[in-house]
This record gives sequence, C-alpha cells and structure tokens, in this order.
Amino acid sequence: MKKIVCILIFIITLANISFAQKLTAQASKAKVAVGESFQISFSLNSSGSNFKAPPLNDFDVYSGPNQSTSMSYVNGSMSQSITLSYVVAAKKEGKINIGPASVNVNGATIQSNAFTIEVVKGAANAQSQGNANHPAQNPSAPTTENLSDNLFVKTIVSKTKAYLGEQITVTHKVYTRYQLRGFQDIKFPDYTGFWSQDMPNNPQIQVVNENIDGVNYQVGELKRTYLFAQRSGKLEIEPMNIECVVRKQSNRRPRDVFEQFFGGGYEDATYSVKSKAVAIEILPLPEVNKPANFSGAVGNYSFKAQISKEKIKANDAVNLTITLNGKGNIKLVDPLKIDFPEDFETYDPKTKENITAGANGVSGNKIFDYLIIPRHEGDYKIDQINFSYFDPEKKQYITIPSPEFTINVEKGAGGEESANVFNPRSKEDVKVLGNDIRYIKTNNVHLEPKNNYFFGSPLFYLGLISPFFAFVGFIFIRRKNTEQNKDAIAVKSRKATKMAKKRLSLAEQYLKSNNKEQFYVEIFKALYGYIGDKLNILAADLNKEHISDTLKAKRVNDATIQQLITTLDNCEYARYAPSAVSGDLNSIYNSTVELITKIEDEIK
Repeated sequence: MKKIVCILIFIITLANISFAQKLTAQASKAKVAVGESFQISFSLNSSGSNFKAPPLNDFDVYSGPNQSTSMSYVNGSMSQSITLSYVVAAKKEGKINIGPASVNVNGATIQSNAFTIEVVKGAANAQSQGNANHPAQNPSAPTTENLSDNLFVKTIVSKTKAYLGEQITVTHKVYTRYQLRGFQDIKFPDYTGFWSQDMPNNPQIQVVNENIDGVNYQVGELKRTYLFAQRSGKLEIEPMNIECVVRKQSNRRPRDVFEQFFGGGYEDATYSVKSKAVAIEILPLPEVNKPANFSGAVGNYSFKAQISKEKIKANDAVNLTITLNGKGNIKLVDPLKIDFPEDFETYDPKTKENITAGANGVSGNKIFDYLIIPRHEGDYKIDQINFSYFDPEKKQYITIPSPEFTINVEKGAGGEESANVFNPRSKEDVKVLGNDIRYIKTNNVHLEPKNNYFFGSPLFYLGLISPFFAFVGFIFIRRKNTEQNKDAIAVKSRKATKMAKKRLSLAEQYLKSNNKEQFYVEIFKALYGYIGDKLNILAADLNKEHISDTLKAKRVNDATIQQLITTLDNCEYARYAPSAVSGDLNSIYNSTVELITKIEDEIK
C-alpha cells in the first residue's frame, strides 16, 4: 500500500511539473497582408532562462522582445506567467512556418508549438490598419539613436496657399518609435490671424503606423482644427509644444531574474518636443467681377428665401426667412442687407445656426428671420434678393437669386384709425405716400428781431480771438504731456489698469457665451499683461517666481500674491482641461477684477 501511495504522489507531482513548465506560442492573426503588422507572443507559465526565439527572417521586426509578467495567488500558492512578444510584418506572400521557441526550465529544455501564418497580397493601407489594433504593443526603438529620430511632432496643413476666408485644415500629430504612455502640458498655437473651429477630439487617441523614408513610426492625431484667415498676406501657425511620456528600454542592470531572463527592464521617461512653425500665404479675394452685395462668404453654399404670408392686414407682422446651407466660413456670414418698401417697419433679424465641425470641415446652416410690419394698405413688392459667395475651388464669385415677393396689404381691423400707430421714423424722413399733407411743425419757433446781425456783435469778436487762446492752450497741454511721457516705464505702469480692463472685456464676452476654454485664456492673458505692464517685467522674465519676488519688493500683501499665483495656475490648467475645472465663471471673473484692484492699491 505504501508503494502504491508513493507511486501516485510521484505521478501527481510529475504531472504538475509538466503542466507548469509549458511554453505556448501564438499569433494575434492567422491571416495577414504583406506589410501588415501583427504580434507573435511566447508565454511561459513558469520561470526559465536562455530563451531562444525561432528564426524570423521572413519578417520585418518592428519591436521586441517586449516583456509582460503576471503573478497570482490562489489558496496560498503563487503562480506566474511571463510573455515575450514581437511586433512584426511579413515581407512576402505565402504560408510561412514559424518554428518552436525554446527555454531552459529547472535544467530541462522545453519547446513551444510551431504554427503557420498565411500571408496574402498587401494593400496600401494594410500596414496602418493592422497596427491600429495593437498600438500599445510597440515598445521602444533603440535607445542609442537620437531622440529627434524617434519622437517628434508635426503640424500638417491641407494647403500652404489659400484665399482670404477659405477653409484650411490643420492637424497636429505625434510620431514615435517608442511606446507612448501619455501626454502632459500640451500647448497648442493661438492661430493668430485666423478664426478657428476645433473638431471634437476622440478621448482615446487612435494610433496607426506610418512609413517615413523606410522607417516605421506610430502616429497619433492630437488635434484637428479648421482655420479661416481674417487677413491677407503671410500668416504663420506657431509651433506646438508637448511633453510625451514614453516607455523605453533601460540601460541599467536587471534587478531580478525576470528582467535578466528578458534582457533587461523598461522605464518611463518624459521628453519635451516642439513642432516647426508653418507659413501660409493668404491671397486676397479677386476684385474682378466682385458682386456689389458680396459680404465675405467663402465656400460652397445654397440659399433660400421665403415669406410667411402674401396677404395680410395693415399693422400685422410678416416673417421673411433666409436660409443658408453649406460648407465654409458660414459662422462668419452676416445678415443680408435687404431693401424693404419705405412704408414697412423693420427690425434686426434673429439668427439661428446649426454649425458643426466634422471630418469634412465646418458646415451647417444659418437662418435669418426678418420681422416686417406694413403700416398702410396697398400692394408692395420686395425686390429679388441676391446672395453672393466666393467659391475657392472654381476661383469665381457665384450669385444665387431669390424670387420677388408681392405682399397684398388690406386695411386694418380698425379702419383708418388702425393706421395711426407709432412709427419710429423721424418726421423729417416721412415722404408723401398717397396724399399731399406732410407733418406740420408744432414746436416753439424762435424769432429774431429785424436787422439783428451776427457780424459786429460781441460773440463775433470773441470768435475771432478764440483761436489764439485755443493755440496757447494746445501748446501748454502738449508740453505737459511731453513731460509726463518722457518716463516710458511710468507711462506703461499708468496704463496697466486700463489695458487690463480691455483684456477683461473680452473675457466677459466669453463668460456670457459660456465658453470656458477661451474665458480662462483671456483671464490668463489679462493677469499676465497687467503684471508685465505694471511692474515693467520683460516677456522673457515673466514667470511666477519673478512676479512673486517683484511684488514682495513692492510691499504687496503675501495673501494677495498667493491669490494671484493660484489664479494663474488655475487658468493655465483650465486652458487645456476646461471640463476638469469647476467653479462659477462669474465668481472667477469678479475675483480677478478684485485681485487687480488689490494689487493696484497695495503697490507702493
């Protein structure tokens, strides 16, 4: 019986050892295209040494070996699994056999299973599509190469020459041969000279492969923006700055047997990279064949005009609705100027818009609703309304006409009395409409005595000598201003508060429209601009430490200085993550105004 028990224990132990010592090979795809990247992995549910991968001569190896380790405790016993992976791409078509890998475990050599990969003819975008499924599996490139060869950002524009108001697509991308772990402190350009509309970003950045001069990079799109130039000439898109956190192979010695088994460990590193500035030439719109009613619309549009009623009674309201649909700078299109009959009372149109930024650019519709009230009976005609826009693709102006509208106005319900309503036009503007009676002047009339002339009067002589006194006063004031403006620093300091108010007025506009991101940007600029002007600090020295030291030298209260630094930090953080910042915008705006007032009062 003892022999039987010992044999059973030996068999069970041998089975457990055999089970633990298993090396499994597999691929992320059994069928791939030429040039399409995929992953080959080898998993060992034990510890070992002297790992030998099978020959991969028929593949381009983009990265590897890439290590991942998992450990678990079940009922007090520990188990571990170590995976070694490669990101590769097949060089040719056909069926490629991948032989077994081997590793030494407890003095014995075990092998993985062999398997076959079917490779079909590659497509132009197969490589990019294939890698999109495994963006996180491409680790570091060789650490001996220059950083700029392995990690950089680019600002890509759809065109470097465009017409004024023409849509330009700007894409900011990061290129890396390292494994990206995240981003921090992203600073996008301000797009000075352009009106911009950002495309909503996907919270999860999609990473694809792109080959540049024979080198494969992982590429992630950080932001896409549509720009519309506001002035002609040479405009420049400033560089963007970003700090990238990447995982790269460490040069330090392995800390344990696992790192030694897989050839060393990996570590996260942060690198600051900067794109190059991009110059764009903006052409003015041609003057040849430019319509008189052109109001700056550039793109591709359709246009429709309609009225709510064609037959009404005097003093009833009619709505004229104009609808613009299309793609381009539709956000910037102003209401059309329409020549209504003089007997119509009109109001500024109400504007409704549904404009979005999608994959194909900025598009949508804009509706102008004009309210008009005829005051007298009769048949009135609204002449043909023309909408003109410039098509940059065809390089010509296009005019779309509307039909003429005829409105039949009948007497109001109260007869003639209904027509005697308030009309905001001045009496001097009223013309003869259907009778020969004009308004009679009823106010007090001032009469002058006969032979009472201005020439020779005291007022006449006073007017003769007044230019001399005005000239003397001008010289005195000018000298005084010249004396005051000799000290440029003092002038700049005196005007600091006035400039801050101007900057805060723009922040107030964004506050009313609930645009958090731009609100914090303008608050940030107002505070920095005020401090720079008030303390005469150069832009290169305008940092928080210098500001704090200078304010202390001016005997400003420490609590006020700390409030200023906290406000600057909050604004700087909110510029890039406005949704992550809480707080009432009105309260932030009011506290900023109070903060500037405090500093103004406390500076000695």
